[in-house]
Amino acid sequence: LLHAFPLNKDMFIPLMKALKKASIPFLAVDYPGFGDAPPLVNDNPSLEEYTDYVVWKVKQYDVDKIIPLGVSMGGYIIFDLWRRYKDLIDGMVFVATRAEADTEERKKQRYELAEKVLKEGKEFLIDSMLEVQTSPHTKNDARKMHFLRTIMEKASEKGIAQALRAMAKRPDSTELLRTFDVPTLVIAGEDDEKVTPPEVVRKIHEGSKCSLFELIPRSAHLPPFENPEDFNKLVVPWLKAVLT
Repeated sequence: LLHAFPLNKDMFIPLMKALKKASIPFLAVDYPGFGDAPPLVNDNPSLEEYTDYVVWKVKQYDVDKIIPLGVSMGGYIIFDLWRRYKDLIDGMVFVATRAEADTEERKKQRYELAEKVLKEGKEFLIDSMLEVQTSPHTKNDARKMHFLRTIMEKASEKGIAQALRAMAKRPDSTELLRTFDVPTLVIAGEDDEKVTPPEVVRKIHEGSKCSLFELIPRSAHLPPFENPEDFNKLVVPWLKAVLT
């Protein structure tokens, strides 16, 4: 389970409970600088360093095959897993993410954000993320919004800046889509208007020949957190089918 930026594995608590109930083994990873994981030594890392970290974590459990499920930044890591660790992959679940690289303008914004976080702290970024990543339905749930803030606040300023720089440098993965030859599930939040709108996420499905595209209602950029009921109802049976 590969979390969104700037969250950590706690965004998957409802999904982890559902997987446990269904007797599906899983590994939830905090990226360096997020949750309980210390930041990377390199202040200007590539996305590949996060992928290598995830693979290192997987190898600790002597696992031969995985079905990565990635939200947002987690999706970028899945593309890189497919690019460089294809033999590990038995299936893929892309959630609220995109295959395209950043535009030059977006790259510049990420680098500027990284500098601002290091100078001014992370609160302004968290306020912005809470606004753009959640649906109106989620915003009306004060308890859920408070928990989301708590998850984001576990990220270190250094970890946030490193991840922003890594995402800015990630390669375009559009050409990879046609090479997919394992079961692939592509999921968008119906209310995601500001980060990865459904039509953007759908391009992953349209470019690959072995995928299924689904929309999760009452969610924007964080479907497994915002609407775990509908998300789990879709994902758990799909995973069971792939595993059998």
